Amino acid sequence: MATRRIGSWEVLISRRPLSTTDLASRYDAVSGKWARTARRFRLNAAYCEPLLASRVVTDLMQVEQRARILDCGVGNGSLSIALASLMKGPADFHAVDTSAEMLVQTKPLMQHSGLSPHLQQANVMSLPYDDQSFDVVMAAHVLEHLPDPQRALAEMVRVLKPGGMVFLCVTRPSLFGALVQLLWRTWAITEQEGIAWLHASKLVDVGYQPVRLGSFAGFASTAFWARRPL
Repeated sequence: MATRRIGSWEVLISRRPLSTTDLASRYDAVSGKWARTARRFRLNAAYCEPLLASRVVTDLMQVEQRARILDCGVGNGSLSIALASLMKGPADFHAVDTSAEMLVQTKPLMQHSGLSPHLQQANVMSLPYDDQSFDVVMAAHVLEHLPDPQRALAEMVRVLKPGGMVFLCVTRPSLFGALVQLLWRTWAITEQEGIAWLHASKLVDVGYQPVRLGSFAGFASTAFWARRPL
């Protein structure tokens, strides 16, 4: 958003994020080539380092029963596939996306990686799950698309068990981030903003780490993680 005064006038220019319907339509349109985009930026590998840094894998190994994981805005499943590649032992992977066509493309990709995902078309700002349902709730490059990211984060926390972890990747301010903003009307989230959101959601043990993507993107994202208090 930008403002400028001209005499007694104040001019304000702002960009509205895509609506849920428009966002679903745009992802439906690119769903067929999204796996190629994920390979180009080496997302599966890029997510592994921050996942290890967050110690979420260690946490999941200590879950007494079969761990339940929710991937919000699953895309082509890169974040779930990365987490599964680091884990030892079984887990139930659930995932939602606003794009029906993206889910069609995602299912075989996740199955090829050895997962049996439970997929639903749903909006992250109104998750179709009971309170305190999951050991881990995560989202990769989702919140910055939304008109109210903190509301979506609150929904993620609602379905998270006490002691469970939220794991997020978001676009950070950079030249590549500016290109993403131009194409998708996203927000660029600073580290200070991400940390503030997590604290405002009453989460603890907040951590973060820049994420290096492949191709020319460089450190275009930041991973954040935090825990719901017991």
